[in-house]
Amino acid sequence: MWVACLLALALALPAAAQQKWVEAAGVARAEPGEGLGGPGRQAALRAALAEAVQQVAVELLMASETAPGKPPPDPAALAEKAARALGGDPTLYVARFQIREDRGVQPRLLLADPDAKAEYQLVVMAQVDVEKVRQRVGARAVAPPGTPEGSPATKAPPTAPAEAAEKAEEKPEDGNFSSFELELEQITSYREFAAVREALLGKLGARRALPVEFSRGRAVLSVESPIPAPALAAALGRALEGQLGVEPLPAAQGAPEGRLRLRIRVPLTSSTAPSGLTR
Repeated sequence: MWVACLLALALALPAAAQQKWVEAAGVARAEPGEGLGGPGRQAALRAALAEAVQQVAVELLMASETAPGKPPPDPAALAEKAARALGGDPTLYVARFQIREDRGVQPRLLLADPDAKAEYQLVVMAQVDVEKVRQRVGARAVAPPGTPEGSPATKAPPTAPAEAAEKAEEKPEDGNFSSFELELEQITSYREFAAVREALLGKLGARRALPVEFSRGRAVLSVESPIPAPALAAALGRALEGQLGVEPLPAAQGAPEGRLRLRIRVPLTSSTAPSGLTR
């Protein structure tokens, strides 16, 4: 459910919030042979988002507590202080994220747990709400070193790394499934996102429909489908008949080759979007 909370936050977050892009890695215990839909991947994603938020918190505390003539603060102590203040849900501070590298299940290397036989590893780029983190950890309003206003750290990273683009172009293993990215535009609620994903995995027989990127009114899924990308829009429209409408859109400039882009339309008979959510 925490992914649902993250999407809801991305839909409602004010665009003017002070944000910073941070790269972070996540690792979590997994079972050997566990697939992409297993609990190990979700735990690793949560760990990566938590690490990104923690990095921002420590930078803010370091800048806040550094003073001339005093010993520099202990980063480890600041990390402990940040962890206590931030709580256990990193999605409260993340506006959007991109999975930059999904390494999947690997033999245990980074985990300290001696009982774990395998671990799931991935790398994300997370856009962290700096002001919300600052208020939560009690840091003074001092700009962290190296992050002046308008610096590249506040700008979005490239839409997708080369490795992700290569994965999107991979051939299906058995010749019957196609792998591509599906970009959904103008989403106003998690219900709409869930309806699309359920239609893909249920009526349309997709083997995979994993979220890899969220932002305000937008989501990107990694899809492995028996229906190729050019024919998916029509099939998805039929599968969602009575719930949502879908409209194919031209590929966005700079998007990975083969990505399918769709606009989501809510029927006029449906209830209106919650207050604060806009198309």
